[in-house]
Amino acid sequence: MRATEGGVRVVGTAGHVDHGKSTLIKALTGTDPDRLREEQERGMTIDLGFAHLLLPGGTEVGIVDVPGHQDFIRNMLAGVGSIDAVILVIAADEGVMPQTREHLAVLSLLGIERGVVALSKRDLVDDEWLALVTEDVRSALAGTPLAGAPLVAVSSTTRAGLRELLVALEHVLGDSPARRDLGRPRLPIDRAFTMSGFGTVVTGTLVDGTFAVGEEVEIAPAGLRARIRGLQTHGRSTGEGRPGTRVAMNLAGVEKSQVERGMTVIRPGSVSPLSVLGLRLRLVASASGPVEHDEAVKVHIGTAELMARVSVLEGDAVAPGEERWVQLRLAAPVVAVAGDHLVVRRPSPSETLGGGVVADISGERFRRRAEGLEVLRRRAAPTPRARLLAVLDAPWTRAEAGARAGLDPAERDVAIAEGLADGSVVEIADALLGRGAYEAAATRVERLLAMGHRRSPLRAGVPREEVRAAIALPPKRAAALLARLSAEGRVVERGAAVALPGHVPTLSTEQEAAWSRARDALARQPLQPPSAASLATDIGIDRELLGALAERGDVIRIGEAVFLPSAVREFGEKVIEELASAGRASVARARDLTGSSRKHVLPLLQFLDDHGLTRRVGDDRVLVLAPDAARARLARVTKDAAVSKGRESSP
Repeated sequence: MRATEGGVRVVGTAGHVDHGKSTLIKALTGTDPDRLREEQERGMTIDLGFAHLLLPGGTEVGIVDVPGHQDFIRNMLAGVGSIDAVILVIAADEGVMPQTREHLAVLSLLGIERGVVALSKRDLVDDEWLALVTEDVRSALAGTPLAGAPLVAVSSTTRAGLRELLVALEHVLGDSPARRDLGRPRLPIDRAFTMSGFGTVVTGTLVDGTFAVGEEVEIAPAGLRARIRGLQTHGRSTGEGRPGTRVAMNLAGVEKSQVERGMTVIRPGSVSPLSVLGLRLRLVASASGPVEHDEAVKVHIGTAELMARVSVLEGDAVAPGEERWVQLRLAAPVVAVAGDHLVVRRPSPSETLGGGVVADISGERFRRRAEGLEVLRRRAAPTPRARLLAVLDAPWTRAEAGARAGLDPAERDVAIAEGLADGSVVEIADALLGRGAYEAAATRVERLLAMGHRRSPLRAGVPREEVRAAIALPPKRAAALLARLSAEGRVVERGAAVALPGHVPTLSTEQEAAWSRARDALARQPLQPPSAASLATDIGIDRELLGALAERGDVIRIGEAVFLPSAVREFGEKVIEELASAGRASVARARDLTGSSRKHVLPLLQFLDDHGLTRRVGDDRVLVLAPDAARARLARVTKDAAVSKGRESSP
């Protein structure tokens, strides 16, 4: 993690309708945030407006102006989710009003704890009235994050108090922490439009990372791909947008009609849209009633607004003023990460109910409430290490584990190092597992092998691919898991098979007798042996028994033929001797030298080619190695091939 450099901040307005928010912003910046014709005609903010200014000390501030009317609270919520501080505007001639209180509740739910209070329309009241209003405001702020916020009386008409307001705002912003760069940029889109000569433009407050011109991006959850053609901050072009800044992004490859508020610009694949969010839902004390289990609500997160069902995991409802663990089952996917704040509203009659902080982004729907409750409690643990361990019930990369646990890279790396040191975290290839999850996977492997040995006692083990499929891991991770279990002495790796350490393929008395008869048959004409089908029909050597014999090294399967290892070595030695003296040998020559048939000579020669002893040149064979080296390799591969060919033939 690295903090953002520079002095760019984002501030939002809040307050009751007609208390002068937009007028104040125009007086401070010279920009009218009411950009829509309807807003200007009605004299009322309907949608988000934007402006910027420079504070006396040089801090650059982007401003998001929000509507105050209750009918447009959805637009207000889309604008204040990513701000550093708020200017709460309260008209001195009216005092605290209903939307003042609702906006205060929203700010608290979204974790916005810094701000200043502007007592607007100062020119309309006398000092005595102003004192009464100030006392009323302090009373309303008591118990809220803005309880200690500075109050500044201002007049947008006479410009009285404007500089004092900016100084107070600069002081508040100076105490706020720098925005973090987590290397996972997100731009929740609050506006999308088309500019002549440029094409599609989206705006928003950038969080969690940086975007650069020329970078490929994804618009989620739509899954659209685009390229950043240009970036602007406060009307100035820039090569890079930094976290915590207002950004206008010119996108190539998408049409304006494909993009809308609520979508998020991300790095491709960096965040997976979710349809289930786990959190501790807090209802405001003023809520008109409880939120019942399975009740439909509106969820506001980032700039998105969507319907959801509430699954209450503690009891059957969340009462006003209470907190309960819940899952929100969203009607559509949304981009969210652990640590994001959200607000929940009742759709009809419209009211703000509460909110919380996303704790679980696994997307898992819990069938049993008790189980889900325990999982969410662990994933919201107070320490980074505990939160990391809570998500490692499945294998995740370092980046995935950190994101799911809501940890920044520095916290994540420290927690991982501590876990690896004390054994509570296990590394499996590119993934991490908690010790409990690792032991559970190990137990699954051991049980699978035990069942396989009982089912097929003649086999040297269970095929590796069968084991991998059963534990549902990618090949690289499955191989690493088996290698670790092998190093711990819990399994034995036997080429393409895996076994428990104590497993030894054992033939019954009848099977040993059948093998004795088959060995005699194979030895009568070693290089023209009976086929596998003949061994099965005439002697009773079925496919499983033949595989077991190959595993023991008693026979070698080459194509459809079955040979004694001594026969393969005899053939190879004669060919090597011929090639050492003559330099080349044809198939016919190899047949005459060994007394075999063309049907068997061809696969036997291919066997020598496959193991790097000979090479085909035209219709002939030549030696690849020196004669002595070739004989030494032949001795090894006939022994090894018995095992490997037997595994290939195992069912």
